[in-house]
Amino acid sequence: MFEQLLQSLTGAGLPDPAAAPIPALVDTAAVLHRFEAAVSAHTHAYAAAVFHRCLDEAPTDPDPVSSIDPWDAAEAELSAALTITSAGASALIDIGHNLITRLPNVWAAFARGDLDLYRVKIIVNATRNVAEEHLKEVERRILAAALDGRAPLTSHRLRGVIDKVIAQVDADGLRTRREAATTGRHVWVGPGQDGMAELAGSLPAADAMFLSGRIGEMAKAVCKQDPRTFAARKADALIALSKGESHLACECGREACTVAGASKVGRKALVHVIATRATMDGTSEQPGWLDGFGIIDADQARDIAATATIRPLTEPSDSIDGYRPSEQVQDYVRALWGSCMFPNCDVPAWDCDLDHRDPYNHDNPGAGGPTTTQNLGPFCRKHHRGKTFGGWDLTKGEDGTLSITSPHGKTYPVAETGPIPLLGGTEPDRPIPDTAPDPKQRTRIQQHEARTRTERAQNAGDYEPPPF
Repeated sequence: MFEQLLQSLTGAGLPDPAAAPIPALVDTAAVLHRFEAAVSAHTHAYAAAVFHRCLDEAPTDPDPVSSIDPWDAAEAELSAALTITSAGASALIDIGHNLITRLPNVWAAFARGDLDLYRVKIIVNATRNVAEEHLKEVERRILAAALDGRAPLTSHRLRGVIDKVIAQVDADGLRTRREAATTGRHVWVGPGQDGMAELAGSLPAADAMFLSGRIGEMAKAVCKQDPRTFAARKADALIALSKGESHLACECGREACTVAGASKVGRKALVHVIATRATMDGTSEQPGWLDGFGIIDADQARDIAATATIRPLTEPSDSIDGYRPSEQVQDYVRALWGSCMFPNCDVPAWDCDLDHRDPYNHDNPGAGGPTTTQNLGPFCRKHHRGKTFGGWDLTKGEDGTLSITSPHGKTYPVAETGPIPLLGGTEPDRPIPDTAPDPKQRTRIQQHEARTRTERAQNAGDYEPPPF
């Protein structure tokens, strides 16, 4: 079978990588990426089928001592056959089972190559706690947004759309996922290579963004002669915090260093949260948006706002006479886009440069390139340089849509995916209590689903719906 599948691929007339022009190479890589997704969809479906077959063959009244869980049986078969770990086989079964039993239309898009494995995993994991009565509608809306063709959605852009859909259809699910994940927060330190260690963890979003903002602020406080990279300075700042220090010592080695005697008094780390006035005053449960993360539930937004400086966010009506936009214009543009404008770049907008789409005319400002919200957009430093020096061209069509064209003529759509468009229409419906868990003997996946229902029922008991 493998030889037949391989022959169909090698006989497809693929261009020679050593001779084909760049546009042909890019097109072929894109086609193969879709093909890889289609193959992966069927691999996951077959893995799920192995589990379902093991489940069918398991005794109806298993002995708790001598019986083998069907999940373990399927996991063992697949890990041995695919030369992967038990954890890898378990993940394969888990994604496949969820697609086949809960998200069949997502699987169909996966099998067509319209969604790749990376995005499928985001969808599966983000919808685990969605109630069954809402799942079909949530799936429909997610696919409508992910496949509408205006601009690709991946990583946190896709997650933001998913959370928006859940907030609209199943508001309780958004809070349930957050509370369950918060319970499982952790930090892990393990051995690395070459005398280094690896640090990983899972933290509440706001706390993690505060931490990132703090060490970033410390890393920027050294002088320009410091020889370390910004990434290295952030790592050193984290170590400094762990030692109780509130600033990062400069390593330029100069006696005349301008920051050598800098104050060691720490300042509040900076994060940006966008939310409606109704959310802030407690009359709405509409979610908020955290820069660098995405959608957060209303309780999180209010908790952060309790100790924050709050500024109204409104669209400026007039253009700025000069080159540098006002703070109001900057905030509005960043909130409009949310991240770098370049396709699939997730650098947060507040960490990006603001670029004039039509270049600002320094000699005659009135002749073009105005400093307005319509003519500004965030680009991370790498993609800003690519647009300025690398031949990438941002254009606006007659219908108002934006697209960016590569130096080799490939055009890609770009769309605003920040909190301003994302938070529109996210007023939640009233939560619907779920059914009680089934008390019969369960496999691991059934136990997980039952635990989810229990969590949701507990949350529903404490939940007071917002006024409408």
